[in-house]
Amino acid sequence: MKRLSSTLILAGLAFGAIVYAQDPPQAAPPAPQGQSDSAKTSVTGCLTKGASAGQYTITDQKTGDKTQIAGPEQLEKFLNQTVTLTGTIGSQDKVFKPESVNQVSPTCEKK
Repeated sequence: MKRLSSTLILAGLAFGAIVYAQDPPQAAPPAPQGQSDSAKTSVTGCLTKGASAGQYTITDQKTGDKTQIAGPEQLEKFLNQTVTLTGTIGSQDKVFKPESVNQVSPTCEKK
């Protein structure tokens, strides 16, 4: 009986040591960014309607530079306002894809 309990205790300790010595689960490695992924950027200017649905233009009021925007219908409520859009620029089509919008002014400045 004593031998059986000693064997069980030793087996339990050995099993516990094996389990304890295991490496903890590793977090999944971050997905590599493809070439189509761009760094986030921000543009500020006057938001106007583009030629077709879902197309907009933001014009920098200091330089006059225009950036084409491909955005959701929710941008409609910001038309003819000064806004800052944060998002990415497509690597192939060079169209800005906004992810967030912040109103700077309820109107666009006139030069």
